[in-house]
Amino acid sequence: MASDLALPPPFGGLPRRKPRTPFVLFALVGVVSWMGGTGCQRFTRDASKDDPTPVIVEVNGQSLHASAFDRFVKARLSDFAASPLDQDRQRSSLLDKFILRHLIVRQALDSNFELSEEEVRQSFEAQYKQATTVGNDRNPAILESAERRTEILNDLLELKFSEKQLPKEVTVTEDEIKAHYEANRDQYPSRYGFYVREIRVPEEAEARRLHRQSIARPDDFPVLAREHSSAPTAAQGGLIYYEIDQLPVPLEQAVVSLKVGSVSNVVKSTYGYHLFKLEQRVEPLPFEKIRQEVIERLQSEKKRQLIEAFGERLAAAAVIVIHRDRLGFAYRGRYGSP
Repeated sequence: MASDLALPPPFGGLPRRKPRTPFVLFALVGVVSWMGGTGCQRFTRDASKDDPTPVIVEVNGQSLHASAFDRFVKARLSDFAASPLDQDRQRSSLLDKFILRHLIVRQALDSNFELSEEEVRQSFEAQYKQATTVGNDRNPAILESAERRTEILNDLLELKFSEKQLPKEVTVTEDEIKAHYEANRDQYPSRYGFYVREIRVPEEAEARRLHRQSIARPDDFPVLAREHSSAPTAAQGGLIYYEIDQLPVPLEQAVVSLKVGSVSNVVKSTYGYHLFKLEQRVEPLPFEKIRQEVIERLQSEKKRQLIEAFGERLAAAAVIVIHRDRLGFAYRGRYGSP
């Protein structure tokens, strides 16, 4: 059986109930259903008996089909869009993540883990906005609505159930705070600075055409930078951080006079013709604020490590069989026999 879950109605169609109402997750062999109107939402595992695609992985005797992995990959393509990794390594990394998610989701289902309706609603709405925002610098969503909802729900289960395994308090020591700060001083601005997106092109006519487009649709600036900019930052949608006095004077003057979210006029330099969009101004932080930020970063990193360790423990105890001849790529991951 697969670990996919039955889905609620499309975005905006969820019945309005009190935020504390839980989503009760349980198994019902061979049936996929969504049950509402009883004070809780019940999701069942999808047995996927009718899935015609090949079984590519078996985890503890449970079959995972190519279609489920394809859906998982589609939902994450933008994470790898600018990656220099070859396709075999990309797919292998994603297959490892797919297997780990299956193990964690399955554990959540077996434990009757509950999600609040508000958690699910917020996750759906956040992902829906991300997929439909004009000019979003991630790749356009390529999943159908039902597929996307399946991925959102499984990802949410993986995250929330993993977080449940964390200790109540994750602490950091003063020595850890000092060591992190000393090793990452460049991440904590000592002078005023700004995050800015840049488009650089060799011809003035092209720069003016892109200027008209970016003025009309400022949210499209990252997309235009990816597609047209000759600057090294193009792959990141033109995004870069500068402190005061790091840019040539004409370029800095064009940036510092901008309001956040606005686009500059075309500026000429020895490198070509530039457009800038100011994303954020950054002011130097007093030490106490820096200290608190360091603590939060270290706690977040420790939580991530603990969550990864939880998944790895599940994987170490699992029997994982990978059908390499059915994958369509050369698997280079960590699981299964060679």
